[in-house]
Amino acid sequence: MSDNYELEDEETTTVGLMAQVKEHVKKLRELQWDMLEKEEAFKQAEAAYNKYSRDVLPAMFKMNGLTALTMDDGSVVQVITKTNCSINKNDKDKNNVAEWLRAHGAPDLAESEFIVPESQAATLKASGCIYEEKSTMNTNKIKAFILDQLGQKGSPATITKEDLPKGLNFFQFDEMEVIVK
Repeated sequence: MSDNYELEDEETTTVGLMAQVKEHVKKLRELQWDMLEKEEAFKQAEAAYNKYSRDVLPAMFKMNGLTALTMDDGSVVQVITKTNCSINKNDKDKNNVAEWLRAHGAPDLAESEFIVPESQAATLKASGCIYEEKSTMNTNKIKAFILDQLGQKGSPATITKEDLPKGLNFFQFDEMEVIVK
């Protein structure tokens, strides 16, 4: 009889443990669902904020000739222009941007590495040599260079946005900035 009692006790413990595990899994699933709902709410709130910050208020300020406004609480709301710059990841576009930078007086912004087969190393400079060029660039430095070339840093403009090379993603947008004092 005692053997059966131990078996029943073991089964009872296992059943109790499984019930606890199921409750914890249930709680985990509830927390996961809550988290997903809150992530979706955050995305919606962020989209609404960005619409106001990037579209509604900058347009309203520009229509009324405003660049900044001091609020009753002392905070300052102002329009700032932000610039983003990136280069497509494929080698063809990277090399295209590197060539454009060299042609526009900024060869130091495009570092190149030439990869050649070992057998071709001695004839790299000879005509018909097979090689591959890989370019690396710092997009923050390129962004500053382009802003200067566009005349947005105090110097006269030497290019327009239409002159920018294929593979270079350069765009500007207005956004509101709130400075709380």
